[in-house]
Amino acid sequence: MRIRWNSIVTVAAVLAVLVFVQVMPAVQAPAGQGGGRGQGGGAAAPGAPGGGQGRGGGGGGRGGGGARGAAAAPAGPAPRLANGKPDLSGHWANPYTPNMAQRVFDPAKKNADGTYEVMVFDHKGDPIPESKGTPKTFDLPYTDWGRAKWAEYDPVKNGDYAGSCLPFGWSRNINSPHGTQIMQTNDAIAFLFEQDTWHTWVPTSATFKWPADLPRTWNGTSTGRWEGDTLVIETTNFNGYTRLDTNGHPHSKDAKFISTFLRTDSNTIQHTVTLHDPKAYTKDWMNVRQWNIKPATDVLMEYSCEENNLGIEDGGIAKWKFPETVD
Repeated sequence: MRIRWNSIVTVAAVLAVLVFVQVMPAVQAPAGQGGGRGQGGGAAAPGAPGGGQGRGGGGGGRGGGGARGAAAAPAGPAPRLANGKPDLSGHWANPYTPNMAQRVFDPAKKNADGTYEVMVFDHKGDPIPESKGTPKTFDLPYTDWGRAKWAEYDPVKNGDYAGSCLPFGWSRNINSPHGTQIMQTNDAIAFLFEQDTWHTWVPTSATFKWPADLPRTWNGTSTGRWEGDTLVIETTNFNGYTRLDTNGHPHSKDAKFISTFLRTDSNTIQHTVTLHDPKAYTKDWMNVRQWNIKPATDVLMEYSCEENNLGIEDGGIAKWKFPETVD
């Protein structure tokens, strides 16, 4: 049922609905722009405590921290499929990451112990005086094109496609806070995102080929392969409408995401994502995160963006418009 202000007939109902409806979209509302918890400096191993991206400070009641008041079972060995590869299947708490620039690693600088060095780049931390809306800094190694796209992002004035309930895209789906169900076979893996009930299907068979004329899409086209026990997914072929995260960091339509998933035990996945996008960034850069299994009592729930957004037609948030050109 679509929720409207003038349809609430009692004060008690108004209060109950507002507590639920307004908290849930807050974690992805572009005007909120809330950052995650900070982390310490130095190097980080994939999935190491303190090394992954933090959860957002304004997250919803069912955010990346798992079920309320419940704990996962003690960790055991990582389960495996019949073909011997690790089975990533499960309902996972992928950490809410509204700001991918919060802690960035250099994928070209991996230490002998498996950690990565924090990325250093020119102008790091410098303000961008031409910024629209929220003041912005040189928080990633931008090209001139990338800097311009970052500086012009103003969701309050111009809207944001996620606020208009359009597909978030591969990166922003992974960053969302509500949990992800993974289903896996010997030849493919599917990511079922609670966020807006979206999904992505990824073939892992070497014999599978996507059609050559596949159109560009919001989520892009993903193909997986195994490097030992690590699943590597490359995602390309974007339509150019999406942003990396809630904060609005840009990427071009020709970006390539290299995502890795290593299930270290029954409760944990070590996850990295590396962005290769020479149009937007002068260097490839990486996030390092840890996914934790959710308890069996926490299930994937239905999500309706139409019910969780208030005022898209009457001025509550600006309505996003398709750009005339995409790069």
